[in-house]
Amino acid sequence: MISFFKKLRSSGAASEAETAENTVKKEEQAEAAGEVEETNTRMKLYFLPGHDKSFSQEEGYVLQFFISELSPIAEGQVAIDGYKIEQEVNGLKLTLILRNNMDADISLERLPLVLQDANQNTVARSMFDMKETVIPAHSAVPLRFLFPHHDFLVPQADLSSWKVGFHMEDGSVRPVVSELDFEPAVHFSMREYMEKQEQQVTENIRKAIQETEAQINFIGAAVDDAEDGSLVVDLFLRNGRTEEVALKKDMAFVLRDAAGDVVAAQAFDLSQVKLAPKSVTRWKLVYDKESRKKQNPDFSEWSIQAAEHFG
Repeated sequence: MISFFKKLRSSGAASEAETAENTVKKEEQAEAAGEVEETNTRMKLYFLPGHDKSFSQEEGYVLQFFISELSPIAEGQVAIDGYKIEQEVNGLKLTLILRNNMDADISLERLPLVLQDANQNTVARSMFDMKETVIPAHSAVPLRFLFPHHDFLVPQADLSSWKVGFHMEDGSVRPVVSELDFEPAVHFSMREYMEKQEQQVTENIRKAIQETEAQINFIGAAVDDAEDGSLVVDLFLRNGRTEEVALKKDMAFVLRDAAGDVVAAQAFDLSQVKLAPKSVTRWKLVYDKESRKKQNPDFSEWSIQAAEHFG
């Protein structure tokens, strides 16, 4: 279960909009008068086709102001900078600025990105399919990415400040590069990490079984919000007894989010499940759309409980 601190850095766009607009207009006037040096203010803000409508005109002014405040990058460099971070049900949504200060357009097929927290710990890394996106020369492009929960590497993080970087072919993480030697997609896999994590979870449960005799427990492993409105929960069924346990036909399970609110409640037929003595069994519960009691839950923390009945 992923639990992140609620303090996420915001760009403060609403409060800075008027100042940003005035600043950008003054810089445009100064540039026309030949008074502006070669800095980030000369880097053109460019919205990718199909993305321009997702940013308002006000946001455009704020973004241009934000770009002008970034540390300048040299000719021939490409940089990735964090602008805004938001917590979503399925992960963390980041708005980033990709700056291309090369003399030529660059075409990106995949983009491996790493998110780091205030303590420079790696929080998550994901490979994003760019579908051969073209970034024009000497331009700054706003992009939005969702880092899903299954790409997180730590159970919690301090995101009061944060940064992003490219994951390079040599394994390093860099926010500014001169060569686009990104890690190939075939090597950018979470499979090994997830397998180790699953082994650790299973080992912890086995140890808990030994320490707590004669108990039956239901431990949530993962929850996914499906596109059809249903909720899919991976569950560990642990039997701490010395004898086999047969589950019941109608077992009600209540799913709660970080606020403690009931997200969904439903009865499941588990009469076919028989738990061997001192064992851990993985099971999947699918909550129907109709069983949902709360929309847009906060799954940064969550729990699941077996109940005799629910309202």
